[in-house]
Amino acid sequence: MNSAPLGLPLRFRPVYQTVVWGGRRMDAWRTDLPAGPIGESWDLADHPRGMAVVAEGSLTGRTLRELTAEFGPRLVGQGFAGGDFPLMVKLIDANDRLSVQVHPDDALARELGVGSRGKTECWYLLGDGGELFVGTVPGCDRAAFTAAVKAGTVASLLQRFVTHDGDFFLLDARTVHALGRGCLLYEVQQTCDVTFRVDDWGRVGLDGKPRPLHVEESLATIAYDRRIGGAVAAREFAHPRGGSCRRLADNAYFTVEERRAGHTGGGGDGRCSMVTCLHGQGTLATAAGGVTLAPMQTLLIPADAGAWSATAAPTQALRLLVSQPVL
Repeated sequence: MNSAPLGLPLRFRPVYQTVVWGGRRMDAWRTDLPAGPIGESWDLADHPRGMAVVAEGSLTGRTLRELTAEFGPRLVGQGFAGGDFPLMVKLIDANDRLSVQVHPDDALARELGVGSRGKTECWYLLGDGGELFVGTVPGCDRAAFTAAVKAGTVASLLQRFVTHDGDFFLLDARTVHALGRGCLLYEVQQTCDVTFRVDDWGRVGLDGKPRPLHVEESLATIAYDRRIGGAVAAREFAHPRGGSCRRLADNAYFTVEERRAGHTGGGGDGRCSMVTCLHGQGTLATAAGGVTLAPMQTLLIPADAGAWSATAAPTQALRLLVSQPVL
């Protein structure tokens, strides 16, 4: 454990996505934001459309894919069977509604020949007043949904939620959904970028043309009886390594916790950890040394690095999102 070159937390250069529904709120934390409407920052990703590249230290310039291929379980964790890094972390700024869309699950992705895995995802909201459309209303079936697509009334069959700071939503694959305007959030998801758009609110893309829809694929993918009761209700408890904790997700693909603390820790369980600083600043340290923690940044702590600790700067308090793959 704690052996070079995987002893320290790894910081990556974000990959920004310019999209018609994006905004400029990331300017508050990022000095490298390109011009235009920026909808997504892929902060940790092993994907051709947004590959994470190490930003500092002895591994500067190496891609997450290269590190995953070279180090395998030493990076990801015991039980990692190979392939790409299993999770992605994104910061999303929805200045307008995203398309109404759906993602396949693992089995359907393979059946359709669009990849080896599907996309189960989760959202941690970073402010009040956004809107989400997640799942269908009671009584919805494929026939009713198909008729709504043809009539342009899909929104009437979707559950709508007004969001608040700290809300957390878990979206299993095949759940129809749309991020609404006003949402600023972090997303943790399976490494998959397969999206079937079923409706795009009648708008055009940045090129002035309607964006492609995938109506037949969407209708075949949506779980029409899938609905949720709202944000995940997770009790807060004292974490044994410091501060308070809410266990937000624990499924076949990832675990996610919210931590609030002046000092807390994790890791040392044979898996990598992804630590996203939501508020405050300080130091993220392993036995090999420490790196700075800053708001709206994600760091990857390799499995080889062992246990980690996060300590707030004086007069600060940390709010962290801690994620791990399930292997």
